[in-house]
Amino acid sequence: GNRRYAKGKGLEKIQGHMSGFERLLNILEWCLKLDVKVVTVYAFSIENFNRPKAEVDALMSLAEAKFKELVKHESTVMQYGIRVRIIGDLSLLPKGVKNAVAQVMLKTKNNANA
Repeated sequence: GNRRYAKGKGLEKIQGHMSGFERLLNILEWCLKLDVKVVTVYAFSIENFNRPKAEVDALMSLAEAKFKELVKHESTVMQYGIRVRIIGDLSLLPKGVKNAVAQVMLKTKNNANA
């Protein structure tokens, strides 16, 4: 969906992915307001590794940056009691993404509100 969105708007693919992430944040805010306790986000499949290397690298950089932002804004995550769990074969992720994912999961492992 993000790539089609970018193409329709005449944007680079990564800009479509960035827009998709911003939309995800909006949806997560709605979920908090509606007291939704569990949200599952299907963000990256193994098949996505078959995309052009530049696109995969850009997506991994975006993921790493966004997970680092979650750690940086720990007070917001902790204020709402949000627990982040990443599932799947994490061994396929680049080291920087794995480290960022590990940090956010560790910092939020005891949260249970959302």
